[in-house]
Amino acid sequence: MKKHSLLKTVLAGLALLLLIALLLAADSRYRLQLTDYSLSFADLPESFEGFRIIHISDLHGMSFGRDNRRLAQLIRSQEPDLIAYTGDIAGKKGELSAVEPLLRELEGLCPAYYVNGNHEWADGCVEEIEALMENYGVRCLSNEIDLLYRGEDSIAVIGAEDPNGRADMMTPWELSLRAGELYSGKFMLWLAHRNDYMKMYPDIGTDLILCGHAHGGIVRLPFVGGLLNVNRSLGAEYEAGLYCSEHYIMEVSRGLGNSIPIPRLFNRPELVVIELSRNN
Repeated sequence: MKKHSLLKTVLAGLALLLLIALLLAADSRYRLQLTDYSLSFADLPESFEGFRIIHISDLHGMSFGRDNRRLAQLIRSQEPDLIAYTGDIAGKKGELSAVEPLLRELEGLCPAYYVNGNHEWADGCVEEIEALMENYGVRCLSNEIDLLYRGEDSIAVIGAEDPNGRADMMTPWELSLRAGELYSGKFMLWLAHRNDYMKMYPDIGTDLILCGHAHGGIVRLPFVGGLLNVNRSLGAEYEAGLYCSEHYIMEVSRGLGNSIPIPRLFNRPELVVIELSRNN
């Protein structure tokens, strides 16, 4: 009788642990987290005071509610002035079905820009996703610079292409030199997918870099942060949050989806909102 009672206790404990694990996995996959940053810059035009940017990265075809309405509603509630999509929005062509409803829900809300990630190139859906983005009014930047105006003032939005792209495309350093030649002294917002700029280009000419790619280190532990790097090995680097060099601030989004068999854990899908102000 005692053995039977002990077995029941052990099975109940295992069932409880399994339930907790499933709840944690579901929380880390579906419960959206909004992260707010307030950043100040000396060269930000006065008319851009309070300018709000929504940063979306690494969606990987995820849906949050029917037609991605939960995500769209959260974005709308933040009253953004700009939406920045920094790659890996969809890797496989089949994931585009989750992207179109989101773009439809957000169409006309505010100016929006998109840059490719490594998965769009690796999975061969660059043309399809760029056409989809442009169909809903999102400007695709492939090593290009666009001026975004507020009244007579403007900032330069720079979109750096992912290294998975064409072999003959310009490097980030070359793109930075071009931006400096054209718009020296102007506030520059740099959009890219990879999170290695602080390591590869610590003195590149820009004010703010928005990127993703690291998925927050996949598994995150308190006081430790992300555990895994983009090669799925231990030792995450520049996996989430704000990083500062002498020249710019880099914000790395933990992203919204996943692309590897290892599930996100203690790492909820992240939507980032950044409010800009002048540093007087």
